[in-house]
Amino acid sequence: MATRSKKVIVSLVVVLLLVLFGFVFVKFYVFRKADTSVASKKADVEITVSDLVKSFEIDEKAANTKYLSKIILVKGIVDNVADTKNDTAAEITIYLKDKGKTSGVMCSFDKSIIHKDAVKSGDSVSIKGICSGYLMDVVMNKCALVK
Repeated sequence: MATRSKKVIVSLVVVLLLVLFGFVFVKFYVFRKADTSVASKKADVEITVSDLVKSFEIDEKAANTKYLSKIILVKGIVDNVADTKNDTAAEITIYLKDKGKTSGVMCSFDKSIIHKDAVKSGDSVSIKGICSGYLMDVVMNKCALVK
């Protein structure tokens, strides 16, 4: 009888260790948060909002080749700041736009990186992010405010 209880205890310990290992694996590898900011990375291109938007308006294909998936440092005036919540993340979106223009640059920040009140409409800012393409605005993700 004692041998059987030892086998049960050893089996339970093995199962608990496997569960613990599984938890650690899931926490650190499966749900590991990707780099959410490009703050520490060097920009591939530095450009103004008006020049970036103009590039896409003139020749979207050429602009995609030049800017898509690149780290862009864009300088411009804040038009609007929005607090966005979706199923996957909470974000702050800062819209940079020249006065009187319909298109601008939409910069998405992870909410853990920036507070909504960090900038306000009319502020002149520099933002670094990864260019994701052009819809009605140039879209930049994983952004960081550059001071």
